[in-house]
Amino acid sequence: MIGTVILFGFLILALSLYQVQVVPQENAQVEFQHFEDVRNDLVDLRAGVLQAGSTDRPQYQTVRLGTTYPSRVFTINPPSPAGTLQTTESYPVVISNGTPEGTVTVPTRFLQYRPGYNEIDQSSTWYDASVLYVDARDRGSGIAVIEDQELVSGDGEVRIVALQNEFRRSGTGRVTLELRPAESVTETLPEGDLTVTVPTRLSEGDWETKTDLPTDSEVYGGVTDDTNGDGVYNLTLNTTADDLTVDTVGVQEAPEDPTQNTDGAVGSGGGGGDGGDGDSGSDGGDGPTQASGIVSNDDASTFWGTSGVQFSVRNDGSGVAEIESISIDSTTSQAEVLKEQNGGAGAGQREIYVASSSSEGFHEAGDTGQDRYFIGTQVTLSSDVGIATDDDATITLAFFQTDGAGGSGDRVDMTGEDIDITLYFADGSQKSLVISVPN
Repeated sequence: MIGTVILFGFLILALSLYQVQVVPQENAQVEFQHFEDVRNDLVDLRAGVLQAGSTDRPQYQTVRLGTTYPSRVFTINPPSPAGTLQTTESYPVVISNGTPEGTVTVPTRFLQYRPGYNEIDQSSTWYDASVLYVDARDRGSGIAVIEDQELVSGDGEVRIVALQNEFRRSGTGRVTLELRPAESVTETLPEGDLTVTVPTRLSEGDWETKTDLPTDSEVYGGVTDDTNGDGVYNLTLNTTADDLTVDTVGVQEAPEDPTQNTDGAVGSGGGGGDGGDGDSGSDGGDGPTQASGIVSNDDASTFWGTSGVQFSVRNDGSGVAEIESISIDSTTSQAEVLKEQNGGAGAGQREIYVASSSSEGFHEAGDTGQDRYFIGTQVTLSSDVGIATDDDATITLAFFQTDGAGGSGDRVDMTGEDIDITLYFADGSQKSLVISVPN
């Protein structure tokens, strides 16, 4: 009896030591791997912002907001570390030739990713005037540039890409950002010699020592002090109307205040939509794409309990829209996969099932050698689903759950959650929607 008690005591001691020492180390490794992954996502996101502005075509970038720890039997994990991606308040880019009538302002925002790790100490990552950097100044350190500036080229040309629209998402799942350029907008900018004032969180010392901005050229006009005490400076660039390109890019929707000068007008609308649909074309023409008329019917509901979701989309455009493939992203802090009920055909027995009045298509994970659909993955449907003009298609997602080998994860209650969905059409266009599941 005494031996049993002693043995039990050693077991409790071993578990306690494992909880205190090993679990934090293993979780720290998970967090560090996520930091590496999300850094790559943010690099791609920055490239998407700049590319949307330069090519006049929407870009779609996915960011892994947070992560989850491995399941444990005898020890306990802290809450899964969620991350937050958000735009800041708006600040003005001022372009002026020195006269009141020759001065225009273009609003822009910074973009911040803030991790919520439990073990490792990691600062926020910022997108700021084309620079991507980790900012540890609040911890007594400095900034670490990940991607350098593209404001001023080697031959002295100045390119402004203003980021617009309010955006904020938190969670451990993935979020897809639709980056939409100004469409068919030609803004009359001042002529002659120009002074461009760009808001930035980087100080003069940061620009001069941490970036490759040509501070020894006539283009560089210096950085003002943080006169408002809000951590925002003003970078001054000297240029001319001929050497200045201005574009605006909106997050999830068309820019709030679209501005684009002639040099920035590469295309004529990036797919020919109506300016608010989030569609893109593959052929660069001016006609409507299949994505241009697709809208959500805002009728999302849970399906077979609270872990499945069903909603419909409508084709308000002209001509048949053919859904070819699909990707699903959830902002819930838990959902990682979709796992259908028990096989078979129809809604609820495929991970993704799409049906219109004339056709149907689905994704069955088992057909691809998987036992579940991993959220954030683009998959091709078994056949294209055509949606005629003024017709609907119903999309069923079954069922949201945590990840687990053999589909052994736990079902997730999706009431009150948002789901990001991207539809890819047969003509090469695509459409992003946010589906809100009511409480």
